[in-house]
Amino acid sequence: MSVPTQYGIFPFYEAFYIDSMLLNTQSAIASWERVSECLRMLDSGAHEDVQMGCATEEILDSLQNLIARAAALSRYFWPVRDGINQEHKRRGKQLCQAFSVTDKSPLKDRELRNCMEHFDERLDHYLSKLIIGRITPSYVGNTPELSEVPQHVFRAYFVDIGTFSILGSCYKIQPIVDEISRLHGILLQCNTEGCRLPRGGSHA
Repeated sequence: MSVPTQYGIFPFYEAFYIDSMLLNTQSAIASWERVSECLRMLDSGAHEDVQMGCATEEILDSLQNLIARAAALSRYFWPVRDGINQEHKRRGKQLCQAFSVTDKSPLKDRELRNCMEHFDERLDHYLSKLIIGRITPSYVGNTPELSEVPQHVFRAYFVDIGTFSILGSCYKIQPIVDEISRLHGILLQCNTEGCRLPRGGSHA
């Protein structure tokens, strides 16, 4: 017996989507909170160089996880495939309407999704070229000044402009965090009010 085709998500099964999406929003928000905590620690200037190095890695690891969770959430709203019976397409449309997610959402950024979904391939391409100049594996700080020597940063967070860079792709973090936080609040409310999706799409 199959679910009736008029449904994007069968009402009894909405709880599974709510729970699955919550796993991603919770992980993303926890990562952002860790980033904020580490930045406060670095700003205090009371750490040894080794400790500061560890904080840098933790900031970048947390931001990479945040981007990965954002990419995972994106697929719920904009599926990669329509599905044999259009079930994926219907599900995406229903979720967009329920959570007031539009095509202007930062989660729709195809570059963001591709970076995480095909990270291994992008790494191959990035390292297949002859890299000349100064190579920095990890960096957290203000945007470096332009230099005559080419600079290549594998992963970086430019604090002054709030931008995370990985393999040459850059993402403004705050809009992504704001959207994930908005969705998280709605999902928590859904989880405590019968595990049903929002009705009416009024969560702007």
